[in-house]
Amino acid sequence: MRRLLAAAIAGALALAAGCDSDSPARPGPTPTAAPGSSSPGGSVGAAGGWEQSRTVDAAGDRVTLTIGPLVRSGGTVVLSVRTRVEQIARGRGSTVVSRHFSGDQSLSFAGGRLVDERARRVHLVAESAGGDCVCSGSVRAGAGDTTTLQAAFGGVTAPVDRLSVMLPYAGVFADVPVVDGPVPPPAEGEDALDLTGATSRVAGLSAYTDRLDVGLRTRRTPDRVDLDLDTDVLFRVDSARLTPAAATTVAAAVADIAAAGGGPLTITGHTDDTGGTAHNQRLSRQRAEAVAAALRGRLPDRQWPKKVAAKGETQPVAPNDSAAGRARNRRVTVSFRATDKAGEKPTDKAGQEPAGKAKQVPLPRTKGAQGTARDGVQVTLPLHRGTVRFTPGSATVRGSFLQLDLVARNTGTDDATILDYLGQGVFTARDEFDPYAPYGASGVRMISEDTMAYPVDYELAAGDHRCLCDRLLNQAIPPGSSRLLALWFPAPAPGTTSVTVDVPDRFRITGVPVQS
Repeated sequence: MRRLLAAAIAGALALAAGCDSDSPARPGPTPTAAPGSSSPGGSVGAAGGWEQSRTVDAAGDRVTLTIGPLVRSGGTVVLSVRTRVEQIARGRGSTVVSRHFSGDQSLSFAGGRLVDERARRVHLVAESAGGDCVCSGSVRAGAGDTTTLQAAFGGVTAPVDRLSVMLPYAGVFADVPVVDGPVPPPAEGEDALDLTGATSRVAGLSAYTDRLDVGLRTRRTPDRVDLDLDTDVLFRVDSARLTPAAATTVAAAVADIAAAGGGPLTITGHTDDTGGTAHNQRLSRQRAEAVAAALRGRLPDRQWPKKVAAKGETQPVAPNDSAAGRARNRRVTVSFRATDKAGEKPTDKAGQEPAGKAKQVPLPRTKGAQGTARDGVQVTLPLHRGTVRFTPGSATVRGSFLQLDLVARNTGTDDATILDYLGQGVFTARDEFDPYAPYGASGVRMISEDTMAYPVDYELAAGDHRCLCDRLLNQAIPPGSSRLLALWFPAPAPGTTSVTVDVPDRFRITGVPVQS
């Protein structure tokens, strides 16, 4: 009942989110973004500075975006995007250019994000003392007009000299230089950005993966790695004695810990809320001690000092209102310091995984349509919302992440909308309540060999994680038009040549090539 009520609330909120003074609550027949052409490595512009251009279809308006370097003033950088409207959608004499790149359909250029792959951080548009974005407001332009959209981002200090820019409709502009110098002038009629008192909004990027062959889940933040060992595999009911089957899960955890190098380990036991509180506390400690003993045989204390803790039923990661939720709460967590290699599989001197460490396991069952990277997969959307072909674009390893583009093209004769087709439930993979999660692209997963990866996310506030992806997809896609979606995942194991893109029981695309 709780989940049904939450879903109803989420539907109402999603419709409300599409409303503003210039936009109807329900998507009208306006096309959305399509993948455009770009200069991947950037080029030298007429003024001698670095720039990168890309032409996109933004809600029916064909727009060319030219990004110059990020200009730093103290710890704040300003993104300037020269924007030329090549063509306006039918029925509009002018367009609110800034709104296309707001991320939430507000009338501002607030949807950009800067990704620091090396530091595993994301920078969001800074806020003023009044809570408004430090960015261009409602900038209008007609066909043939060129304007400049700007946004400020805080927390970008030396020695950071390069970041990736992520924009709605336009995808990712990689490796944009950060330089010191004068900020380019704003659009005509716009005030220069006031950087005084701008509040930085910076968050660490977290990765979440789930092994398909053993009961092992990995959560990584910039500072810490948590390995959750499934106690239903490790122990029998109400027991703290490791089962014979536990050896495989323990071995997988040992490999991940060893790959990160030596350092302190904290082994913590958790239970569901079945049984008495005192009993659960005692059982969680006994299970943590059993796992610590198993690790001690492979990871000596002199290199990996171990501390045992017990939390009983006090720190659930899922509601205890279902068998699946209770199973996730029964776990032993091994926590250790994150390093560049933390959470990766061990490699030999040639950089390849040792024999037997990486294996292809059967893909999870799906009821959805299936296709290959070459052809993509065509689906008929529910509720008569049209026909769309999904095809993967580039999939590139960038440090600890894989950045993957997914293209949604309307192949039907009527408008199509992918609203709520690529999202996850209002109770997310982290079992947090997020009413907008169903209306973005956070439900797309990546499968590589024996591991399923969820999209990279970041925590805005305690218990409020946001996917590093498009959040609202309620603009319609007209026939023949496309929408480009940029997604970030934890990087697959070294040497991986292809991955699978999967939306549970909706579609699956295999053989997506990976570029290093």
